[in-house]
Amino acid sequence: MLKISTVVIAFNAERSIGRALESVRSLSAETIIIDSGSTDHTAAICRELGAVVIQKPWEGYARQKNFAIEQASSPWILSLDADEEVSPELAAEIQSLDEDIPYQGFRLPRRNHYFGRALLHGGQYPDLQLRLFRKDSGRFNDRPLHESVILDGPVGRLNGVLEHYSYPTIADYFEKFGCYTELEAERIFAGGGCRSGFALPANLVIKPCWKFIRRYFFKLGFLDGIPGFLAAAFGSLTMVVSYARCWEKQRADSRAAGYRDTPKID
Repeated sequence: MLKISTVVIAFNAERSIGRALESVRSLSAETIIIDSGSTDHTAAICRELGAVVIQKPWEGYARQKNFAIEQASSPWILSLDADEEVSPELAAEIQSLDEDIPYQGFRLPRRNHYFGRALLHGGQYPDLQLRLFRKDSGRFNDRPLHESVILDGPVGRLNGVLEHYSYPTIADYFEKFGCYTELEAERIFAGGGCRSGFALPANLVIKPCWKFIRRYFFKLGFLDGIPGFLAAAFGSLTMVVSYARCWEKQRADSRAAGYRDTPKID
């Protein structure tokens, strides 16, 4: 059996963190929580379940997760989000692994739950995630949102499912909506993705419409009922708002540049 440290970043996650930690108790040599100042019972729940809680001010998803990896003492890392759960089948599969395996890490199929339903269509499953890896081979990239592991070496795949309770309610979705669209707008703006004249209307109208059509119809999102429709529609709305906020940043930057370039008259 591999010696594994489970690492989790958390903030005000009292509703879900207990389920996440319970799901890894049988396979983790240690569990480390990087808490960024929770004001609810997150830290107390984690300590009650035997986890080590380290307080660290928020510096972004990738930095928090890489810091968590650095605190681990085991040769293998299982990176888990506070709203995820290792299924019993996945836990048993991980426990069956030994050090002779020819891989430096494994991708895990993730099953996303929206508004009380597991989404199996619309491009939502299997949502493969590289989450189990050797500590000395993997680190998260610097992407501000939807960060992923960069691994040096061959990658395998497991069959057990990582359950992801993404958005239990619509209120949960929009609670995160502002933060996510702001981070995505910053990424687009930094890459110059909304500067050309045609790119902005295309990204505000054409691409979001196509994204919805592709997910809901071509990828059979309609088979997941109302949650499948909402997932496709909200995904397109996220794209619209992200590019709109990028446009706003671009306009503010242009105005600031104009002020800087205006000659001073004494």
